[in-house]
Amino acid sequence: MKLARRLILGTPEALDGPGLARALRRGDDAWRARSVRALASREEPQAAAAIRGVLDDPTPGVRRAAAAGLGWRGEPGDAGALRERLATEPTTSVRLALAAALVRCGGSAREGADALSAGAGLIRTARGWRSPEASVGFDEGAVHRELVQTLDPSLAGETLPDWSDLRPAPREAVRARLLKLMKQDPHSARGRQAIEELALQGHPDDLQRLRDLRAEAGRRTINVLIIALGKLGDPRGLPDLIQDLDRMDVDPGRGFAYRRLVALAIGRMGMTSEAPRLLRALEVEARNYEGKPGAGLGIQFPVRSNLLWGLGELQAARAVKELLPYLANMHGSALGGFHLPAMGALLKLGRRASPELERVAARGEEGAGINAVGVLEATGDDDALGRVAAGVGLVAEAARAALDGSDRPPRSLRAARAAQSAS
Repeated sequence: MKLARRLILGTPEALDGPGLARALRRGDDAWRARSVRALASREEPQAAAAIRGVLDDPTPGVRRAAAAGLGWRGEPGDAGALRERLATEPTTSVRLALAAALVRCGGSAREGADALSAGAGLIRTARGWRSPEASVGFDEGAVHRELVQTLDPSLAGETLPDWSDLRPAPREAVRARLLKLMKQDPHSARGRQAIEELALQGHPDDLQRLRDLRAEAGRRTINVLIIALGKLGDPRGLPDLIQDLDRMDVDPGRGFAYRRLVALAIGRMGMTSEAPRLLRALEVEARNYEGKPGAGLGIQFPVRSNLLWGLGELQAARAVKELLPYLANMHGSALGGFHLPAMGALLKLGRRASPELERVAARGEEGAGINAVGVLEATGDDDALGRVAAGVGLVAEAARAALDGSDRPPRSLRAARAAQSAS
């Protein structure tokens, strides 16, 4: 099938304009994302129009490539479309690309940072108000740091810069500086940071550079290279990630680290077609690894949490039924269970998950039911909440509170902390 696709559509990076347009219409997830990335470097006005045309694509990886492409071009006229998309985008990886692109197209860094704060915000759970994204490391501070690293890595220190002063640095100047740092010693702490920052620039030439580094890399650098492939977002790197997800020739501790990082990287790639692979990995992780000899790292940093997050980033509707049982899992890991990343994944699926969530809530089981109510509330499905609220018990009470909204904290974690300090 892949060979046939190559023969019919050609290789995206080598296609002319009409060929890329054909690949956008007929290619699979990865082929279309690669086509958008290739269009971003074209000068023709038709290229920009084609990129804008897929900013609302159903595949997150294609939307991410479109946002990055418009950011690379930096045309002020695209700020409005980016701003509109950012207001409704459910996935973290695409939000990060949209926020950076908005700033590169003339929007303010504060505006981009505020949108990222909202995405990393709080939702109702059976244990109070929590952030699903923070449960897997994408808290407000983390996404803000990544925005700075994307726009101007020289400002990415221990403290964040004043957003009003932040302006995007020229991409080629940023790449030149990072390449110089990597050439000095890619395996030092600063060199590894430069690898991640280089990946965030999204340049197509850097995939091979990352692959070449692996030959002489130690454990820490290999971990960073896996992370960098996700941040780079080039679908041509998927085979590298898949190989690490399935590796059997490493010690258990390293294997857990690989799978944990690969789950995040595949999620960031945003290829919906990869959902069956993550679903199989979720099953295998629980059956074959957790609780077995050498599983300490997998329990301390649960691989399944990252796999659940990755499934949300892929927005595969087929994952709903596999995600639902995790709503009741509040004791299954050292981080307090798997309910939070599962809630985050269901939230990213939006109204497609509503019928199943309503059924869970209607059963009245306190933990899973209230968590289901929290996702319905976050997606704004008041109709489903109204039907749940008509019942009795704690879950119905939570649904009524969700409809009333009186106990709802600020969406931004920063605003929530400020309100808590003032009270």
